[in-house]
Amino acid sequence: MESMTGFGNSSQTVGVYRITVLAKSVNNKGLSLHFRLPREAAHLEEVLYRQGKELFSRGRVDITVTVESDAGVSLQEPDLTLARAYLDGADKLVKEFFLTSSPDAFRLVTLPGMMRVPDPSDGEGFDQSLISSVEEAFQQLLVSRRSEGDGLAAMFRESLNRIDYLSGPVAEAHSERVEHLFSERKRRITELMDGVSVDEGRLVQELALLSDRIDIAEENQRLSAHIQSGLSVLADNGCGRKLGFILQEMHRELNTMGSKVDSVEAAHSVIEMKDILGGLREQVANVQ
Repeated sequence: MESMTGFGNSSQTVGVYRITVLAKSVNNKGLSLHFRLPREAAHLEEVLYRQGKELFSRGRVDITVTVESDAGVSLQEPDLTLARAYLDGADKLVKEFFLTSSPDAFRLVTLPGMMRVPDPSDGEGFDQSLISSVEEAFQQLLVSRRSEGDGLAAMFRESLNRIDYLSGPVAEAHSERVEHLFSERKRRITELMDGVSVDEGRLVQELALLSDRIDIAEENQRLSAHIQSGLSVLADNGCGRKLGFILQEMHRELNTMGSKVDSVEAAHSVIEMKDILGGLREQVANVQ
């Protein structure tokens, strides 16, 4: 079982830059990947999206990538292409107007746009380093989701077994109660019809139909089958939707059982089972 909530992060240094990736996920009906990328990495979003889609099938996954200087000094460098343009322009002015002066290096660096912070994506291996950083964060997120999923699976297993344990005595006691009601009603009708001819077969048939309406044997049998189905899917990676359907069917059976039982003890047991089931239905929203 895999949860849809988790967290992963990674950090990697490329040249004088540090790439930091944070990935977190919460529950969602389908898969929704949201990237917050710096300008230098915007062209990689499609690649990163495919990367995430291969690992996750459900949940909202938010990925934040930051690229910062890993040095404590200014990283401004001269734009050599722009410098050549300035020098070519100055040379043309000298030749055209017979000027004798031209900009020296110190004057050149003060011209607009000459000094700039280099784009990290210009460096060799930047794209691959960023992709691998996101992959590492995704893998950590996957480990986190599966670890939480293991905890959820243990909780589901314990709760389903608890419901199964509680349902047995309720069904057994109610079955005895139905048999007692059948005998008591037959005796009471016989007393009331004293001296009146009664079709014994018809009487038994009507009482049997009445008993069937309050019997919970079938509901308990279906509930037990749903519990076994739920336990069997817990090992599946993408069992969230299937488990949600199973819990919905269990809720239906418990509602019917609750409407049929007439003893205080049985009613309390059904309430306890529904309370346990309510907790499971809340938690299944986090299961992939």
